[in-house]
Amino acid sequence: MDIKVKHHNSAGFSRLLVIWGITLGAIAICLGVTLYIIERSKQTVIPIPPPPLPAAANPLEAPPEPQEVNLFLLDTTAMGLVPVKIERRLHRELTQRLNQVVTALIQETPPNFRNTIPRGTELNGVYIDSQQTAYLDFSNHLTDGHIGGTTAEFLTVTAILKTVFDAFPDDIRQVQILIDGKNIETIAGHLNLSQPLHLPQ
Repeated sequence: MDIKVKHHNSAGFSRLLVIWGITLGAIAICLGVTLYIIERSKQTVIPIPPPPLPAAANPLEAPPEPQEVNLFLLDTTAMGLVPVKIERRLHRELTQRLNQVVTALIQETPPNFRNTIPRGTELNGVYIDSQQTAYLDFSNHLTDGHIGGTTAEFLTVTAILKTVFDAFPDDIRQVQILIDGKNIETIAGHLNLSQPLHLPQ
């Protein structure tokens, strides 16, 4: 009776070893297959190149050096237009440079000077045609906010013309003043602005 029990236990233990052996073998095979698949996948991955840097990040495109620009403003002591120097990093493209200069004229009012352009005036845009005529499109504040009078209107127009022609002597021959994209007859009723203007002599 004792011998049979021992034989039975020995047979069960053998079967357990066989099962463990099969299980370990299956695990080893699965692990090997998995590693093989991973290795193959690494070999077939196609590297994606990084996107090119934007043009603005090109280190060779250094910002332009500051340039001096004359803005013609009213000297409150002499009661006449005088050039006032400022510095700006002007764009290389002509139309954008013109936009920068005229915008500076509208915005700058140093101490002891008066700006002859009414406060609140904005520059909607600029354009230069093939005949070197510069079209300056101002907001309606230029007319609606003007104080009026022959002298004041003359100073406003002259300040615009002198500033533009001083900054662009070889690029602009005449200037057409627009209000909200349209031709105007006058700013304050005294000067005819329906045609392109040259610098007053």
